[in-house]
Amino acid sequence: MHILVNGPAARRGKLLSALAENPGPESPSLVFTETPELADLSAADVIIDLSFDKQPDILRFYTANTHPKSFFILHSNTLSLRETALALDLVGQLPRIAGVNAWPGCLDGPLWEMSTGHDAALERLNQLSEVLGFQLERVEDRVGLVTPRVMCMIINEAYLTLQEGTADRDDIDLAMKLGTNYPGGPFEWARRWGLDEVSRMLLSLQSATGDPRYKRSQLLVEEVFQKSANKLN
Repeated sequence: MHILVNGPAARRGKLLSALAENPGPESPSLVFTETPELADLSAADVIIDLSFDKQPDILRFYTANTHPKSFFILHSNTLSLRETALALDLVGQLPRIAGVNAWPGCLDGPLWEMSTGHDAALERLNQLSEVLGFQLERVEDRVGLVTPRVMCMIINEAYLTLQEGTADRDDIDLAMKLGTNYPGGPFEWARRWGLDEVSRMLLSLQSATGDPRYKRSQLLVEEVFQKSANKLN
């Protein structure tokens, strides 16, 4: 099996990196890239795109340049697979597509949070989980999946707490780690995933659900704006 992994190195995770660095006699071959070549696409049995939700139109390019049995695992935090396929006129491709949460650190462990828009895709995922060695946790095909949805709401609440002057960042992180046994606090996760990514997720969730719980705190908005301005200077 030939697997093409497209996207930032920070999102590849420990499992995929270990498979590439220490392949066994029956391990799949992995190629990492940030700019896929046509030759790599045509040879790929599986394409894992770690930044798909920023460029969903690339799905047309993938389906046009891969063989009919190839399968796509797409980072889809801010997207619904069904709605995306419908918008791209690719609903017939849903049996070949699965979504995954590929933010940094989320593919480090054996449990992968994944969605599908068609039952046939679930069958392929079960086969791939055995080949790649991950445990599949299927979640509903919707914006935010589960972990990003919950964690971004927690990060937003942490910013509201900071904005009100109730506690500082370090105290909030420490309280969350001690109180919930999370491996990181909300500000630590925001730094790891990127505050712009968290902001984009909250915007997508509010747009998709209309739920006021996802309205971004003013402090979070200001920090995202300041970071963007600093990049331009």
